Amino acid sequence: MQKEKAPLGLYIHIPFCKSKCDYCDFYSLACKDDNLMDSYLDAVCAHIKEAGSLAPNYKVDTIYFGGGTPSYLGAERLCRLLGSIRKLYKVDKHAEITLEANPDSATDRKALKRLRKAGFNRLSLGVQSMDDVLLQTIGRIHTRQQVQEAVAAA
Repeated sequence: MQKEKAPLGLYIHIPFCKSKCDYCDFYSLACKDDNLMDSYLDAVCAHIKEAGSLAPNYKVDTIYFGGGTPSYLGAERLCRLLGSIRKLYKVDKHAEITLEANPDSATDRKALKRLRKAGFNRLSLGVQSMDDVLLQTIGRIHTRQQVQEAVAAA
């Protein structure tokens, strides 16, 4: 029997956004194409399967979905992706599983509840300001009201 190794953290990059913010330096693209998002999801799941075989005896203690705007994929795709990880890695029952979200894509309580049930337990809201004029100036697509709604939904 092999000795368990140091904990492993996983980062999953989701490059899709509703629109590209003027200041963003991360690889992301404005995308409304469900077929492209589904194809990307299939490729990431295939890579997870490939990489999972290289990580035996590692326990995953953190999983971070960053981007882009990972929440833009929607609860169904995100749950599928997390399910693929859980099948192929030993995920600690107390693992921190984080989802980055823009406030405009995190106001649906039903979707957030589904994500929570799947195992997501930390939500990182991309709130750069609570000033609607400043948000518009920097190219953000959410409003102060959507921030308040997202916080309430979470």
